[in-house]
Amino acid sequence: MVVKAGPALRGIYVKTARGIRAAARRVGLLARLDRAYQRRPSSVAGHLRTLFAIHDVDDLVHLDIPWWTYGAIRAVERRLVELDGSARVFEYGSGASTVWLGNRSGEVHSVEHHAGFAEVMRRVLTQADLDGTVQLHEVAVQQSPHPVTRSGRKGEDTVDYTDYVRCIEGVGGLFDVVVVDGRARVACCLAAVPFLAPDGIILFDDSQRPRYHEGIEGSGLEVQRIWGWVPSLPYPRQTAVLSRRAGG
Repeated sequence: MVVKAGPALRGIYVKTARGIRAAARRVGLLARLDRAYQRRPSSVAGHLRTLFAIHDVDDLVHLDIPWWTYGAIRAVERRLVELDGSARVFEYGSGASTVWLGNRSGEVHSVEHHAGFAEVMRRVLTQADLDGTVQLHEVAVQQSPHPVTRSGRKGEDTVDYTDYVRCIEGVGGLFDVVVVDGRARVACCLAAVPFLAPDGIILFDDSQRPRYHEGIEGSGLEVQRIWGWVPSLPYPRQTAVLSRRAGG
């Protein structure tokens, strides 16, 4: 099942979640849900706690969880554990995941196109004491009547994400994990393939969206599609984990 929520519906959901969270805090329910979440984040009670964190980077950082399906979170965490904290990571689209990755990796590069949110993330990373581990790259998009790299999003027909996509080239080197969770995702995924370590993985979020299918399948990588519940959302989504084919 693919669930689509427009901006108006998302706004209502976020506002409602904020109001219920405030009420839950007053009566002590939020503290009980916090304890349930700490015991088992993907349990029913644990997931219920995350619903109050929708579009709240500080609360998601507090919960120490990225905004991917639980199965994909486990897959990435296994890879990071295998590398014993030495992983080199590149991330398209910053957020709570940036902090989560920074706490489990040796080096993280995260690119963000939105100036306002980049400012928020600089504050969040400083508070998390990750300035030495995470480098935030703020890359402004360009306006063009004929953009070379489009996002595919409605209302962005004149926005060019070429510099954003190519940020990985400027950083250079091989990455153990690449997260594709921002704009122009297919272009980002394809740009990342040459920089993927032999045993590296690419996490491609919201891979259920039809506009991503052809690009994912054309990446030349093995694709594992992981359906399931996602922190802070009341419905399931899909996150794909891509890796090099055996012998490739």
